Amino acid sequence: GWLGVEIVKSTNLNDKYQLELVSEDGRTFKLETSSLDENENSDLPLLRNPIESVEDLTELSYLNEPSVLNAIKDRYSQFNIYTYSGIVLIATNPFQRNDELYSPHRIQRYASKRRGEEEPHLFAIAEEAYRCMKTDGENQSIVVSGESGAGKTVSAKYIMRYFASVDSDANNHDMSDTEKQILATNPIMESFGNAKTTRNDNSSRFGKYLEILFDKEIIIIGARIRTYLLERSRLVFQPKTERNYHIFYQMISGLSDDLKSQLDISKIEDYHYLNQGGNHIIDGIDDKKEFIDTCEALELVGISKEKQFELFRILSALLHIGNIEIVKTRNDAILSSDEPNLIKACNLLGLDPVQFSKWIVKKQITTRSEKIISNLNYQQACVARDSVAKYIYSSLFDWLVEYINADLCSSDLQSKIHSFIGVLDIYGFEHFDTNSFEQFCINYANEKLQQEFTQHVFKLEQDEYVREEIEWSFIQFSDNQPCINVIENKLGILSLLDEESRLPSGSDETWIDKMYQTL
Repeated sequence: GWLGVEIVKSTNLNDKYQLELVSEDGRTFKLETSSLDENENSDLPLLRNPIESVEDLTELSYLNEPSVLNAIKDRYSQFNIYTYSGIVLIATNPFQRNDELYSPHRIQRYASKRRGEEEPHLFAIAEEAYRCMKTDGENQSIVVSGESGAGKTVSAKYIMRYFASVDSDANNHDMSDTEKQILATNPIMESFGNAKTTRNDNSSRFGKYLEILFDKEIIIIGARIRTYLLERSRLVFQPKTERNYHIFYQMISGLSDDLKSQLDISKIEDYHYLNQGGNHIIDGIDDKKEFIDTCEALELVGISKEKQFELFRILSALLHIGNIEIVKTRNDAILSSDEPNLIKACNLLGLDPVQFSKWIVKKQITTRSEKIISNLNYQQACVARDSVAKYIYSSLFDWLVEYINADLCSSDLQSKIHSFIGVLDIYGFEHFDTNSFEQFCINYANEKLQQEFTQHVFKLEQDEYVREEIEWSFIQFSDNQPCINVIENKLGILSLLDEESRLPSGSDETWIDKMYQTL
């Protein structure tokens, strides 16, 4: 039972036991116990760290990695997926639905309770933020971070549901239209900003910070959303077993045949932007039903059926852009203005196909005295085509966020805002065979969040112990500051990339050479 140590040999020596032990790092020990009476418990207590099941890891007698992992595992085996670690709540994803864990009854259980009065739960963290805002009058924020598939998006949704439900119950009214609209932002943002990845069927491919706004009476009056770094490259390329953004699959599954005919769209397999990932079905998810939920949510935030159709028109045009066939020649690329997919895309977007085809295969450089037009090669033309699609989708996403904000936080509400609680649902750390620049930035953001966590949980806490001259053996923790330095220092990855991007002759190869020389 000694954690991290294996008994390799046990010898009975006339009422005594001689044990030969080997530790994880290969060291061996020999221990001999005192004599044991036959009626005594022969569990050898002297050789055991206490196996404890605690609700807060800081209460463990021996604060080391095996003890921590065992305590979390022990709780998880009893389906207690939440454990405190000081100010932090650790959630272990059960990978299954459990509506009872987040029922209205459970919300009432945590309402107006201090942390520690009930077992660890997401609602306890939400209640603490709500109480601190109410009593101290200070704005609060909850950071939800972790690897891809850890359960961040679902956690953020339940936190928002808690505030909406507690607010309505505390003020003796049914959930207001504003509260319903705030909850309706979830299916919208997930449809347009989430996708299936290797590790997660519903991975947020953007960062979202939602502020829930309260007035002086601590009643929810609105909300505003800020988004970060939408993964635009996903629109044009997905690795095997992954999908594009959910909205495309929902749209093709959920639109009526008549509307599909108007938009000139057929089935998923026909589109290059959708068929690269292979299997486009997610187990247990009905895209047609999800589409209905998305449309209802759009209507709830004020986007009418007519506007929704315009959204689907643009999304359909993007699928046709992905199918535009550019002809490859030895040096140049050719795109005819009567290419069928280009005609379909231009009809839907209201563009001139002649001009569109021209500027996909040509570029213009403006000097002081003249304009120079040159031809692009095949690879450059494909990048130009995909860049147009990425730009349109990114603009559409930004418009959605602006529209929701205008609906949930109108200008006449600004003067009534007294305080807010922010919920940050950050994108998860992932490592693909081919990592895009966006994925690099996503992982960089997570490294910065990890640094923030380390700063609060270890560095500042231990500095406090030193100041108060408390006897304290320092906890060894992994500091990721060197990793952050490599990225953001004066001659780090980002500054070298900036420099290379400004050079007319800049290339991937010279950038990599500079990184090897410098780092």
